[in-house]
Amino acid sequence: MTFLNPWPILSIIFLLVNPIRGVDDPKIAKSYTTSHNTNSLLHRELDLENGASSFPAMVDALEVMQSLFWDPSISTWPLGIDWTRATFNTHILTALSVMATYENFKYRSEIPKYFSEAAAFYTGENATSLVTQKYDDQQWVILEWLEGIKFINLYSDTDASFEGRRYRSEFAHRARVFWDLASQGYDTTLCGGGMLWTNQLAPYKNAITNQLFVASSIGMHLYFPGDSNPNPSSVPNSTYNSSQALPPVNAHDSRYLKAALEEYHWLSTSNMTNAQGLYVDGFHITNWTSPTSIGSGKCDARDESVYTYNQGVLLSGLRGLWDATGNDTYLADGYGLMKSVINATGWQSRSTFTSHGSWAGLGSDGILQDLCDVDGSCSQDSQNFKAIFFHHLTLFCEPLAMDERQLQKSHYSNDSVIFIASSAQAQHHQTRCNSYEPWILHNARHAYATRNATGVYGGWWDANETTPTGWTSSLSGAADVMNKGIPQNRIWRLPSNPPIPTAGMTAVVNSSAPDPDLNDRGRGRTVETQNGGLALMTCLVNAQEG
Repeated sequence: MTFLNPWPILSIIFLLVNPIRGVDDPKIAKSYTTSHNTNSLLHRELDLENGASSFPAMVDALEVMQSLFWDPSISTWPLGIDWTRATFNTHILTALSVMATYENFKYRSEIPKYFSEAAAFYTGENATSLVTQKYDDQQWVILEWLEGIKFINLYSDTDASFEGRRYRSEFAHRARVFWDLASQGYDTTLCGGGMLWTNQLAPYKNAITNQLFVASSIGMHLYFPGDSNPNPSSVPNSTYNSSQALPPVNAHDSRYLKAALEEYHWLSTSNMTNAQGLYVDGFHITNWTSPTSIGSGKCDARDESVYTYNQGVLLSGLRGLWDATGNDTYLADGYGLMKSVINATGWQSRSTFTSHGSWAGLGSDGILQDLCDVDGSCSQDSQNFKAIFFHHLTLFCEPLAMDERQLQKSHYSNDSVIFIASSAQAQHHQTRCNSYEPWILHNARHAYATRNATGVYGGWWDANETTPTGWTSSLSGAADVMNKGIPQNRIWRLPSNPPIPTAGMTAVVNSSAPDPDLNDRGRGRTVETQNGGLALMTCLVNAQEG
């Protein structure tokens, strides 16, 4: 298939003539309105108690995402950045899978339209730049196109006229190319294993890159259909020297399962969780100065920053490890992590919950939050974090397959290697996931209430004039690089100090609210905060319908 790729030139032109603004700017709302028909839920109160109300809320979040932020002329979301765009597409594809799975015929006609936009992003994605970026950035791309393959597998069995099958080989090739690139970050010289964040900084082994390597590797084992394209690039129509040709790789290649198992063993024994059972950001190596002077060689200098997305990505990885092995330990580890997360929001139970306004470690009043949400200081990166958490919770809580018939009606391929659950295992998993539904609903109600007049979600779902008791803008021993940028010191920087693109980690300016709406502070409502609303509503639908 031949793709046209207008992105490199048109995106530069677009950004030159359209300075970055929050979505509340009327110029933004006007410029991104397309031919989509808006499902107007803006002036309707929804209790979100069941699928009859949460399903339309999910579809509305998707509609707003695409009508306000997607630009079809360049096949991308211009106000996103490379890695956040990959997650937008991932979460859209998951929402389409949920729409297809639960057979809400009112909205089924919308699926091909939105899938065509997701597929168009294959050319709109800035793959040329992403191959030079950090190992975590590269892995969002892997998960993105695996999610596309999963959707194609699912929808092809429900709609005989669906033409999405023709994209599988392109999606598979890009996932394979980016896994090959990212896997180069796995290092055994330091700390006995684990992924480096990047080779452009002093060694830092962080939670997100390692959790992503579990999720992306097990995803490749389960869903990658194989790839015989020899091109070492995934950019359409790119040329290459035959000496660089890639060998074919079969589906379910053992390298992917081996990598996932090895990575999770390292991560789970790395001491990367704090006293609350939450993953901190990562480890430096004491006295490291160069590859030939590695200091302690151990992950012994921990950065105590805590982010919501560092608690989420591992959930889908653990679910994938169970799917591949049937080892209940992986699901148990996921249940344990979820317990820690929910406790750290201050939630008790639906029947006993009362609002206390106290910061509990990862939120207050039972609502998931990052520290930066409270004072409106979130960077572009951080505004995307809660979306990632709820997306991976959605994947973790998909029902376990109990027979071949269920596998055939799911997103697994015909040659699936998925473990078949016993009825007791499936029921236990469903019971545990059902217990999360009141907490998910609680978050969804509060998030839904942050939408503005154009339907865009805010980023702080517990917006309150009173700062939660015990909240602090920074933690002891935490650099908070995701909001404050990478420090100019030898702990973080290489001696040569090459320039490192900070992309979405730039500091927020003008963080005062122009009106009483606290979600207008800082960056305000953005495509990233809308992504959070979409992922949360998709998670709610899955919890209520599953």
